[in-house]
Amino acid sequence: MGTPPTQPSAALAALRTGFASGATWPIPARLALLRHLDAALTAAEGALIQALHDDLGKPEFEAYTSEILPVRQEIRHALRHLKSWAAPRRVATGWFHWPARAALAMEPRGAVLVLSPWNYPVQLSLVPLVHAIAAGNTVLLKPSELAPATAAAMQRMLADFDPEQVQVLPGDAALAEALTALPWDHIFFTGSGRVGRAVAMAAARNLVSCTLELGGCNPCIVDASADPVVTARRIAWGKFLNAGQTCLAPNHVLVHESLLPALLAALKTTLDAFYGADGRGLQRLAHARQFERALGFLRQGSVAHGGGHDAASLHMQPTLLLDVPDEAPALREEIFGPVLPLLPWSDEADLLRRLAAMPEPLAVYLHSREQPFIDAVRRGTRSGALVVNDHLVQATVAELPFGGVGPSGQGRSHGRAGFEAFSNPRSLFRQSPRLDVPLRYPPYGNKLAWVKRLMG
Repeated sequence: MGTPPTQPSAALAALRTGFASGATWPIPARLALLRHLDAALTAAEGALIQALHDDLGKPEFEAYTSEILPVRQEIRHALRHLKSWAAPRRVATGWFHWPARAALAMEPRGAVLVLSPWNYPVQLSLVPLVHAIAAGNTVLLKPSELAPATAAAMQRMLADFDPEQVQVLPGDAALAEALTALPWDHIFFTGSGRVGRAVAMAAARNLVSCTLELGGCNPCIVDASADPVVTARRIAWGKFLNAGQTCLAPNHVLVHESLLPALLAALKTTLDAFYGADGRGLQRLAHARQFERALGFLRQGSVAHGGGHDAASLHMQPTLLLDVPDEAPALREEIFGPVLPLLPWSDEADLLRRLAAMPEPLAVYLHSREQPFIDAVRRGTRSGALVVNDHLVQATVAELPFGGVGPSGQGRSHGRAGFEAFSNPRSLFRQSPRLDVPLRYPPYGNKLAWVKRLMG
């Protein structure tokens, strides 16, 4: 097995050679690679969990359940379903094409690039890798330089894969820029909207297709029918997991004014129970730039709970804000930190106008027992997902496609959708060489009348 190239163009050339060999195309070969990845993940589990703690301060439970477990579930889901996903699907042809046959075949795209972020550096690197392998591609993974210990652990984990099939190339933003300038067969990017636009522009120069999993200003709506205690627990978990550094986290809560006092009290009690009265049970923020950004959002309202922070340790207490102005960046941008604004509402029509004025998010969260209200929010909003009475868990359902709309992303992943993101849907059409119906050939004479008669 050769030594992986260290230059972007050489890496692409090696992966193109591997793809051209056809070694990754057969279904048995793909299944073998997925089993190898599963074994490598098991062997590296301890090192990955330690690296996640070193880079992000993740507790072991969250590191396993939010990073290792989702990858293992995707691998095993793909192992169970790959043969059916990859099988050509017959499609109807209609009378005009009789006796032809038609089918849709999902074929590999080729040599593909995966660019992953720092906030869930294992899950958001290896889940796209699972999909790319399942679809029969050769893959280069470029992990984030802001989680260096995890990037190094993944590079060691994948070191015995054939470098003409799977490579890991760590590096900074300059490397990412050089990689996206190359003519890949597909690019899968997870990260901020700002960088996602740059990736899309670079890819467009080579007419390279992209899947963009971006962020979103995900609203959480709570009506008067919601149970404040259960709602508080689910909001607190969804928001403050990973110190709020989750693209699917609720960004702010729009709560009916009659329920605001009860929900606020329940959130305070819940946060103290989850993370301690001093908030020290919450993991730190990832790096100084992220800490300063979260601190800026914290100053945009009145602190109702928490607010304590320490720049030296990058720690910030889980914080609840009130009195945040409608024009504040905290309600227009992704906070991506442990700061949660709460805003009252009273008029449903006004609430829906406020929601419609916001950029389309990855998810709209809604806590309600009233089906007419749920239906109204569904009709009045656009998002990658609508989640009622829970948070984040939609991303753990393998056959629910994951992705955004407009500024929150394009394309879908997870389960079959992830396989299809890395596949070329190739149309297959086969006509009989013997039966040759002359209706379509000139001279046309009165054939048009026959066609119209046949079409009814």
